[in-house]
Amino acid sequence: MTAAYQAEPRRIKGITYYHPAPGDVLTGRDHKVTIPLGEFPLPLLQEDSTGDMPSYDAVGRGLYHLLRADPDAPFAERYAALLKDAYPHLLAELATHLVMLDKKDVDLPYLDRKINYLKIFSLLEPDNHRFPLEIGATLVDKALNLAAIANTTLHLFAAEKYLRKAYQLHPDDIQTRYLAGEVCFFLGKYADAGQFWRDIAGSLQADAAARIRSRCSQIASGTLPAVPVVDYLQAVGVAMEAYECADFEEAAAIILDVLDAVAEVDGLPLAEINYLLGLCYVRLDIPRYAEQYLRQAVLLSPGYDEALQELARLGVS
Repeated sequence: MTAAYQAEPRRIKGITYYHPAPGDVLTGRDHKVTIPLGEFPLPLLQEDSTGDMPSYDAVGRGLYHLLRADPDAPFAERYAALLKDAYPHLLAELATHLVMLDKKDVDLPYLDRKINYLKIFSLLEPDNHRFPLEIGATLVDKALNLAAIANTTLHLFAAEKYLRKAYQLHPDDIQTRYLAGEVCFFLGKYADAGQFWRDIAGSLQADAAARIRSRCSQIASGTLPAVPVVDYLQAVGVAMEAYECADFEEAAAIILDVLDAVAEVDGLPLAEINYLLGLCYVRLDIPRYAEQYLRQAVLLSPGYDEALQELARLGVS
């Protein structure tokens, strides 16, 4: 008989649930670990599900898989606490993976994985501002990633949520305030950006300090962009869709308009946008313009492999 819970477990591919009876106890590691059960369903890999009481190792595998797949699932806080208390070796493995992901390139699957791992540790240390800060920063990276730019607004709003949480936990953290202001500026929340940036310029490196002083001056004088940066990023997403539908002229026209508007805006993926424009001209068989924008991509991001490869295909270097 399935127990009644305040929340229903979420369906996740490869996962089934064991519903322990009140008072059930699971032991493991030669009885060094005792786990009281009965208050919430236990996730199991489908191959570990037999209908009988699962083993200690089977429960660990299920917890580990579910949290990595969906750390926002119902009971995730309970699952994370159980992983910490009963499976410290799996938690250590997770921490190792997180460190390795920090050294990876910002490919979309790695960013998604990093966000999920950070969410797990945030469940375990809800008062540690570093975790929502890192989640927010990674969501910004995702929002500015060309492969995900069609959903840039969604990702920037999600980043704002986590950065505000980090700010609530540690209002004096300079990195949090700087990045939260940056996201608010992109979203057109200029007054909020000014509040986050107030009095922090002296703690920043010269380039960043000059940038926010200039923006704060704009905010104070009311000489703000009529169109927020996020709208231009969404336009790049539309251009990306046009490119994928082989409407290269439309894609190029949109990107040219965007570049005219945001060429002086720091913090945007201008190298990637120039690269996409270069690809449009490759497909349109206009090599002179293709070379121009691919070279600009490399100028903005030296070592941009994809742009260098396209230049090589054009017979230039």
